Amino acid sequence: MKKSKARTRAALASTKLRTVTGVLSARSVKMAMAHEHMFTDFCPPDQDAYMDVNWSNKIGAAVESAAVLHALGVNLVVEWTNIGIGRNVLALRSVSRQSNVHFVCPTGIYKDLKSPVLANVSIAQMADHFVSELATGIDGTGIRAGFVKTSCNESGATRKEVGILRAAAIAAKQTGAALGFHGPEAKTTRNVVKIMEKEGFKLDRFVWAHAQVSTLDDNKRMADRGAFLQYDAIGAHTDQFFGGPTSDAAMLERLGQMVAGGYENQIMLSTDAAVCINPPEFQYDRDNAYLSRYFEQKLKQRIGARRTRKILRDNVVAAFRQPTKL
Repeated sequence: MKKSKARTRAALASTKLRTVTGVLSARSVKMAMAHEHMFTDFCPPDQDAYMDVNWSNKIGAAVESAAVLHALGVNLVVEWTNIGIGRNVLALRSVSRQSNVHFVCPTGIYKDLKSPVLANVSIAQMADHFVSELATGIDGTGIRAGFVKTSCNESGATRKEVGILRAAAIAAKQTGAALGFHGPEAKTTRNVVKIMEKEGFKLDRFVWAHAQVSTLDDNKRMADRGAFLQYDAIGAHTDQFFGGPTSDAAMLERLGQMVAGGYENQIMLSTDAAVCINPPEFQYDRDNAYLSRYFEQKLKQRIGARRTRKILRDNVVAAFRQPTKL
């Protein structure tokens, strides 16, 4: 589906986003990053080491990082840390207030991880929990999630993950929220889409993260169905996680071909960097400032300033606009 020109700046003028500090008008967004992490925890969430860190130090590091992004013109970040990998919305709100960068945070569960909040609940109860975080707030804070994030094993969803995916689709459909999926493998992503569509979820609110790992044809086929695509390894010249094209030249070539194919309204970029990771030995080397500091100018030279702004601002706003039914 080659999108019409309906998603223009004029159409986005009344659009709003749900951030950790409240509702944000799209008019206020200068530049945006579609997939980042201020803090991520890879310890199992049912173990004592989970989120056992010096939060003062972590918040300080995140504020410093966000301030650099702000100085480069970025004032909106979609933060993809959800339940099970260290989400801390109070810390994220503190970072936002100190850096003047707005953050959209998710509900949803990361893969088949044990969660003290959602252990042994039904699919309907899990969906209700996601809806509550979107409609009311997270952990009694009043800070509301702005979208749903899900994921599964790269080889395919386990039985428990199928339940999580179904709950996410139910919640997204019920609220009109965006549904982001961590899915480097195209075949797995297609199977996940089938699960979600059975729940009545529509792909015009679907965001496929790590889409650059799959082929150009896979990207186009998913975009033809209405989905948004994220190329979120900008600056990761050797992606130790998923592979795929990550050099600037390879990413620019992919972007150029997608724009030439008429998909400029459905592409987003980010670095998928994590400022702080627990345990620290899992920290990976990515710079979330690389996109704005270096890659943005290269992209302007390749596809022009107007299309670059669309990819680095308008599409992020369109994809992650606040849930439409709340």
